[in-house]
Amino acid sequence: MKMKKYIQSMMAFAAIVSFASCSSEDNNTTIENESAVKVMTFTATQEGNEASTRAILSGTNIHWESEDEISIFDGTNNNQFTLTDGDGRTFGKFSGKAGQSTSYTAVYPYQENASLSGDDVTNVTLPATQYARDNSFDKEAALMIAEGGDGNTLNFKNAVGYVKVKPRFACSKIVLKAAGASEYLAGKCTLLYDTNSNIPSITFTSEQSTSITLSGNITANTAYYIAVPAVTLSTGWSISFTDTTGDVYTRTGSKSITFKRNTIINLGEFSRTDNKLKLTLSQNGEVPADKQVDMGVFTIGDKNYRLIFATSNLTKDGLAENEYDFGDYFAWGATEPWCTQYSRTGTGYDVKVSPTAWENTKNATVYDWETVPFRDGKNWSCNQYINDGEKLAMEHDAARQILEGDWQIPTKEIWDKLCETSNYEWTKSSKAEYNGYNGYKVNSKKSETGTIFLPVTGEFYKSWPSCDGTYGSYWSGTANSNDAAYSLYLYYSYDGGYTQISTKYRYYGYSVRPVRLVVESLADPVATTERYDYEDDFKWE
Repeated sequence: MKMKKYIQSMMAFAAIVSFASCSSEDNNTTIENESAVKVMTFTATQEGNEASTRAILSGTNIHWESEDEISIFDGTNNNQFTLTDGDGRTFGKFSGKAGQSTSYTAVYPYQENASLSGDDVTNVTLPATQYARDNSFDKEAALMIAEGGDGNTLNFKNAVGYVKVKPRFACSKIVLKAAGASEYLAGKCTLLYDTNSNIPSITFTSEQSTSITLSGNITANTAYYIAVPAVTLSTGWSISFTDTTGDVYTRTGSKSITFKRNTIINLGEFSRTDNKLKLTLSQNGEVPADKQVDMGVFTIGDKNYRLIFATSNLTKDGLAENEYDFGDYFAWGATEPWCTQYSRTGTGYDVKVSPTAWENTKNATVYDWETVPFRDGKNWSCNQYINDGEKLAMEHDAARQILEGDWQIPTKEIWDKLCETSNYEWTKSSKAEYNGYNGYKVNSKKSETGTIFLPVTGEFYKSWPSCDGTYGSYWSGTANSNDAAYSLYLYYSYDGGYTQISTKYRYYGYSVRPVRLVVESLADPVATTERYDYEDDFKWE
């Protein structure tokens, strides 16, 4: 049975515990015989009205739990003492055997391989992997040391401080990482004790780690504490959260942070829909991480979405190699292009596209009513997705069928959001970085790295393309009527240009820029930092 520690938000960490060695007369110390090794019982109490890190907390009182263990050094041996009385109370009795001495040094928790060296204790471990406990911390990481000057008392003091986080979503792990190569957070260490100031400190000796992983069943809207040494991370740091699907969300601190002994530093609450949390992308379907861009979080209705765009247009085999490549041209609702190969010459306003192959499963050689998906007999209309606002099922979505995973054609609502100037900045561009092809560079105002380039690709009508570097469209997955669907229209000219959502006949061949929605949840507040007495709130930049 392990010790529980529920930490209330209005408490300070100042873990000082007194151990009083008493005579057999009051049953606090029992000597079974007169040999050098004695059976002893020490009473552990809380000093003053400061909050200890050891125990179950009830209000502002400290309660011990059965089988808590400590190391007591008698000058020769490392002796294991176990709580034998006081479970659930503010004081407890620890029993074990130790050699008779005029003073004792103690360490919490019990360290099997530790040894005493003068006033210090060597071969102690501050674990790089800590167990997550709701509203608490891992007792195996909660290092304390006590020095007894006269052999009658031992006053424990914290050797560590704590980092507090509160994720608003369930996680499998939380990782705190220092950017500096020599700014250690965990490993084998020596607990140093300054007898003048009675202040302990930690010096790492081997197996050092610049990160600490908090693992376990981490529930939403619950506080967790990571035990850390007193250290300043001067070259940067990060805190990352792996949710239950495996997605990793990271916030990076660009300014230094100082962890203090005996102090909680509160990093606040974290939500997946907070744009300060960057999603660490991984391969999804057929699309590798480096072909994806996080364009930030936006809200549609009562739900939040994190918008991940592919970096290039869709082709029959996957994604185009470069962000300025045109990709293939799809009719609305078709899961393959009719034109499967073309040549592209020129750049800027001189670009030309010439079809060279029409090999496809439907033997379609033109983009018109003869080949449009869902055509209603011989009518110039369709018999599926006939109402305004209806969205393509994934079986009819070219992005999903070709790329698999969570990819889809952007809906009208997604293009609408991308066109909001308050969230995204559109800039005409044909710079060398895009090989001279005309298009629009879209910068997200919600994500520092969120940028995509949409080339002006023209269109296919019947058997010929129309592309002179001045206009082009990108399909949405949203129908407008029984013969048309919404698209994003790009116009590019010498003296100006614009973008707009427009409706187009479904048989046209347009480009597709795949997207996926990583987070879909009820709209909730972004991360906040709470105020706690005796805690330091970290002020994010």
